[in-house]
Amino acid sequence: MTDTACGRVFHVQRTLASMDGPSHGPRAIAREAGLNKSTVHRILNSGLAYDVFVRDGSGKYRLGSGVVSLGVRATTYRFTEERQRQVLYWLLGQAEGLVCAIESLAALTAARRRTEQLVTRDIALAESGTTRADHLASAGSLRAGAAGRAILSGLPASVQKVVAAENLPLSTVGPGYIQDPREFLRATADVSSQGAAVSREEVRPGWCAVAAPIGWGTVTGAVVLAKMNADTSPGANEEIAHAREAAGRINRLLAEPLAA
Repeated sequence: MTDTACGRVFHVQRTLASMDGPSHGPRAIAREAGLNKSTVHRILNSGLAYDVFVRDGSGKYRLGSGVVSLGVRATTYRFTEERQRQVLYWLLGQAEGLVCAIESLAALTAARRRTEQLVTRDIALAESGTTRADHLASAGSLRAGAAGRAILSGLPASVQKVVAAENLPLSTVGPGYIQDPREFLRATADVSSQGAAVSREEVRPGWCAVAAPIGWGTVTGAVVLAKMNADTSPGANEEIAHAREAAGRINRLLAEPLAA
């Protein structure tokens, strides 16, 4: 609601988050938000002290890291590690997967993804030539894999285009890697209608991954299911259904009221 002072503040935040491009002037933000320019200008300037908004050298505004910090704290208190793992173990068994993970947007310096939680079958990591530490210690590009597109589907078109233009070395990806940026953007757009992204051998030969977006109000991560390509159902329809159910369970957890 925008009929109260607090409502207008949150409305401006959401409006700026939804606009393409890194930063915008007060007039453009006010027009997009449907508010008076002076009101928007006052809200933007008030938020500078709290790092909710940042003003660049040209006088335009973007969201500050204070918004990220609040989101991280909210998610931490709402969603304990054990409850994450319960959902992942359910998905691993239900879909007969080899690896299940929760990946989040790591966007302080660039649009990248990182693994927050990981459950696997004993043989999976050994056969893939990786370790748990490999998955948990590094941030990966959104340009390759189902998780990247699932997360990217909730980001502005301007960010999607930047990621699509990344040129990953072919030695670091699998044979199914989508090289054409336009095809990559089309696959990203399909996530919204399908409710999940599917990648076949994009990251690793022989593997298929399905990822469904998660987030409280906006996409901030993805639930990922990975298994051997040969064991995946036609069209990955069964895996998509399981991943979407897991994402729904997580989103319901995120929507729960905070404990007193």
